[in-house]
Amino acid sequence: MILLVIAYTLLSISIFLGILCLKKNIETWETIALMFSLLLLIISSTAETAEKVIRDNPNPNEPTDVFILLAMVLVGLATPLNVMAERRHNLSSFWKKVLYSIAAILFVATIIGFFTNTLDYLQYAASLFLGVSVIASMVLIRVTKPQKRLQHIEKLERIFALIFLLVVPLSLFINFINSEVGQTLKVGFTLPLVFILISANKIWDDLQRLSILKSNVSPNEQHFKNFFLTEREKEIAKLLTKGKTYKQISEELFISLPTVKTHTSNMYKKLKVKNKHELIVMLMN
Repeated sequence: MILLVIAYTLLSISIFLGILCLKKNIETWETIALMFSLLLLIISSTAETAEKVIRDNPNPNEPTDVFILLAMVLVGLATPLNVMAERRHNLSSFWKKVLYSIAAILFVATIIGFFTNTLDYLQYAASLFLGVSVIASMVLIRVTKPQKRLQHIEKLERIFALIFLLVVPLSLFINFINSEVGQTLKVGFTLPLVFILISANKIWDDLQRLSILKSNVSPNEQHFKNFFLTEREKEIAKLLTKGKTYKQISEELFISLPTVKTHTSNMYKKLKVKNKHELIVMLMN
């Protein structure tokens, strides 16, 4: 319960920061989907744990168990989607379709299992899907490079993936030992530790992104020459690095909003980036 409370707190903070980053167009929907799926999982896990405390002999086929399995499937789907969106890789869209298909099958099977009293079997399938997808995601982080907008946290991501690959198997082993001595831990230590690791990593990541937008450090002047930026583009680039919006830039430079967007689009092409955050990272590097 203590681990769940810590995880719940960190996850709530990470969701708040994620929404802020999404509004500033420096976050992806895959990340928000991952954090909300984790929120659903931790809520269902907490409810199931509380039920065990209140009731001495809880029904093994309670609705809380269904919600836990469904949330596990969602996390198993959202985690690799988020990693693939943030990393540079050669994986084709075929693997996304496979991932969606497996998740859909497990989702439907879990609902059916609730009415047929077969959740005990499906929890192994859901746990396997979650474990394999998360571990595969951590391996992908270790062997690939991040997108340009995330280059500033590459070292942290790799350290996090290594810690994750060490902690999760150890936690599963502890759960196994407990089950051998007669202690049933359906949630155990694994899920709370996963929540804490992922939430802490995302909090640090989002703080790093937001700090770049709030930084008072000027962009590297040499980049202006390397990428042949015009004087107007330099002015706009400097204001972007200070966190100014397009509307604020247009008012400060006395130019129209479409003109600001056109100059920004030209800078995207010159620096070969896709969004404002990647542009800022490139200029500040």
